[in-house]
Amino acid sequence: MGLLVKLGLRRPMIWERPTVLDWLLDSPLQALVFHIYLLVLWLRGNPVKSPRNKQPIKIVLLSDTHESIVENVPDGDLLIHCGDMVNDGFAASIQKQVDWLASLPHQHKVVICGNHDSWFDISARREEDTLGHKTVDMKDLVYLERQSVTLEFKGGRKLVIYGAPDLPQCGGPENAFQYTLEENRWDGTIPLDTEILVTHTPPQHHLDLGIGCPHLLREIWRKKPKLHVFGHVHWGRGVQPVYWDECQKSYEKIMSLPKRGPILDMLPHKAWLDVWWFLWYSFISVLWHWFMLGGAANGSVMVNAAMQHGTSGKLTKRPPITVEI
Repeated sequence: MGLLVKLGLRRPMIWERPTVLDWLLDSPLQALVFHIYLLVLWLRGNPVKSPRNKQPIKIVLLSDTHESIVENVPDGDLLIHCGDMVNDGFAASIQKQVDWLASLPHQHKVVICGNHDSWFDISARREEDTLGHKTVDMKDLVYLERQSVTLEFKGGRKLVIYGAPDLPQCGGPENAFQYTLEENRWDGTIPLDTEILVTHTPPQHHLDLGIGCPHLLREIWRKKPKLHVFGHVHWGRGVQPVYWDECQKSYEKIMSLPKRGPILDMLPHKAWLDVWWFLWYSFISVLWHWFMLGGAANGSVMVNAAMQHGTSGKLTKRPPITVEI
């Protein structure tokens, strides 16, 4: 294993992208389904479009800046930061990031906490900040901690945004808002009128390298926000449409199965039937999308807005992701 990692044939940790050999040794069936699913999503396109005869709202998305200042942040109507503003969690470090975000010209700015932003979680707050009664001036930023806010934009359009910092346990007690996977922190928490959901953790199986939260995934199936933006898993950065249909359901079912390895995967077993159903639903979804709906569809968009270049500790050279709704 160590030699394969040194040769670059296997990833050194779950926070890195899986290599081809990782996929093959873990589950060739899941590898096949994962890449077909990406192709199906590409064929179906973006299901979220701006309303006709109304001015679109441009949203600029950030996450995991880790004390770095992002240059040339695009203009927009709404700026969202999905947490991990800093590394050390101290109030002074957070204040620097807040000052930078507050200096940007966007009409509205919304932030949530990430696991590294310890000051926001009293149980994880650094002793130095607690004893020194350190505070953070959030200025004109809207900080959401299991809360909703309704924002109004030019043209009279409004958006309901819900933000929550909770995430599966990934470190020691200095990490904020953690829970074990035995706990379900999400059931019934997201308001039904939520149009934009902001979390730090991804949902399982979507832009998450397989380490997102299954409880969050079940909750968003019930609520189906128009836009779900998150970060945390740096190598998961990207944009992914979701359609809340049988194709997506069958994909998530297969990706939730235990990894059997290449030999057992090739032996006939129940998962083969699941894969055939997935292929059928994939075919039908693309056919229905273009020949029956003419390319129009109802769905949502998920965005992993991480600004770090993977686990390098440096910012990506790519600009922040923007969407219009």
